[in-house]
Amino acid sequence: MRQLKYKEYQNKVLGGWVGKCAGGILGAPIEGFKRFNKIALSDTLFENNFPNDDLDLQILWLDMVLKKGMFLEPRDFSEHWKNHVDFPWNEYGVATRNIALGLHNPDSGAHNNHYWNRSMGSPIRSEIWGMLCPGQPERAAAYAKMDSTVDHTDFSVEAEQYLSACAAMAFFEHSIENVLEKGLAHIDSNGICHQMIQTVIDWNGRYDYHTVAGKIKSYYGDADFTSAPMNIAFTILSLLHSGKSFDSLIDALQLGHDSDCIVATAGALLGILVGYKNLPEQWKKRVGNELMVSPEIVGIYCPDTITELTALTCKAGIHFSQKETAIEITELANNQPFSVPKRTFQLTSQLVNYPNLSQNRPGELAVTYKNLDSSEQHVRVECSSNYLVHFSKELLLKPGTQETTVLALYRNQQPFSSQLTSLPYRIDVFVNNQLEKSYENGIPQYGNWLLLGPFIEDDADLEAHHPEYPDHGLSELPSASYMNHDKVKSNTQFLLPEQVGNLVANKNIFDQGFHATTLYPQEMNFSLADYFYGKGERSMYLYTHITTEDDCKKWLCLGTTSYVTVWHNETTIYQSQVLKRKWPQSHFAELNLKKGENTLLVRLDTQIDDFSIEIGLKDHEGKHPHQSQWNTTLQFNIVDAL
Repeated sequence: MRQLKYKEYQNKVLGGWVGKCAGGILGAPIEGFKRFNKIALSDTLFENNFPNDDLDLQILWLDMVLKKGMFLEPRDFSEHWKNHVDFPWNEYGVATRNIALGLHNPDSGAHNNHYWNRSMGSPIRSEIWGMLCPGQPERAAAYAKMDSTVDHTDFSVEAEQYLSACAAMAFFEHSIENVLEKGLAHIDSNGICHQMIQTVIDWNGRYDYHTVAGKIKSYYGDADFTSAPMNIAFTILSLLHSGKSFDSLIDALQLGHDSDCIVATAGALLGILVGYKNLPEQWKKRVGNELMVSPEIVGIYCPDTITELTALTCKAGIHFSQKETAIEITELANNQPFSVPKRTFQLTSQLVNYPNLSQNRPGELAVTYKNLDSSEQHVRVECSSNYLVHFSKELLLKPGTQETTVLALYRNQQPFSSQLTSLPYRIDVFVNNQLEKSYENGIPQYGNWLLLGPFIEDDADLEAHHPEYPDHGLSELPSASYMNHDKVKSNTQFLLPEQVGNLVANKNIFDQGFHATTLYPQEMNFSLADYFYGKGERSMYLYTHITTEDDCKKWLCLGTTSYVTVWHNETTIYQSQVLKRKWPQSHFAELNLKKGENTLLVRLDTQIDDFSIEIGLKDHEGKHPHQSQWNTTLQFNIVDAL
């Protein structure tokens, strides 16, 4: 058993939090500028303090730990998020929507999150687990995984595990190089994160700082400034050149991009490594003791000072250490452990195969039960729902053992409304024939659309042969370019909104001289190529209804590489003039929805062979869509009209 004196433990925790705050203050004013900087280090850079989600979410988890203790399960994280986080941005907003609709991690981080699942939102909240598990990197990484899967997958999960392990080791290591190298043992050696970190370390041994920064930008660069591989690579580079000096944080700031994350992560790890007592007095003065928390963190106690945050962190860390035989925190004085409710089991569930009940396609639910009690448990797990066939599973588990069972999710014979945004179901756990706990879950639904088309028009402007090198031996034939391309963004009005509405009302939309079919997306993001054959330039229409109980305003958000035209209630409300790369909000338009049924028609004019699209609604409330949460109450539904 290794020992860590309480004063030294407190010293390193305080150093870590001061480093975290220093990086947040430095980086926040230039966050999102995707360029390298030339900024001189001065006291004026610290004149304003800022709340920062990098720290906010660690205060959130600390509050959870103080209430629940160390025996955490994934659902604890998603439930605490649901109750206390109002951040609408990027992966945070996607996770919030998923959780509101009944998913829990890891589903909340994986489902409908294709664009931001490898962003910086979870690597930046890694330090808390290292601080609670000093000298226990494997344990810290395990908690980090439960944390990260709330809103991320893949690289970001491994990045948080890695950084948490590094933070845990920094309590006993003295070399930043050793910490960074040894941390690799706690993530998959075949994973992208491991390979990226090793690549940066190798580059650093061969090239100077600016050359490596350029290579990172070139190889890992991303249009999304929050992309984790690029920013974690910058963080590793800055730490390798830190010399354990806080003055090096200005070099980290020069790397730009997700600047507050880069500098704050580097500052936190350096702060743990050297401890508060060894920080320069100038830096202590610059950072001060004030702690600011974002107003989007609601309903929890937030400390006002860094020293109070440190005291609460150490209080929880003592609790963790007293349940562990590897590390002992000594000389505790009056620091007493806190009491938390006893847990006798853990249950996690994951939708390994999402059902599409509207098309009678079953899904699969993996349920894992672990016995935390000191005696054998007879367990019965039951699932009940108005929409699913009920099932029951009997288990007999010895202390400390767990079992995973995969259960099929079939639709029962009860009809369900196409307006539902989620199909709820409940899991009941009976231990020794006594109901111990009920878990409320849900399966998100994405409504349905009519796909009308594609409509294809040849481009007569391309018929002419090459003037110097004829395309064919026969001059009567059109050019090779004509033979391989069609019209882009045709001026032809293949369908008009009122025409579509009449065809739907008369129920003869499928009898026309163009392809028409009904789509049932499994996420906001789906590919239209699954519903027709062929490639090339073409025009397609998507049509649906939105029914509301009252007048309301929403944002319609679309991601597509096509030209877009949108009609709401037969009136044009949006028309793109340039092509954009696809991301969830590359196009957005205000929807002034009227009470009752509203029509929505979207025309897509494709230029390249990318027929995927992402469509979702965001709440409005007088804010830009980036500042608005994804809507969870309104549904796209045309089936009832057909």
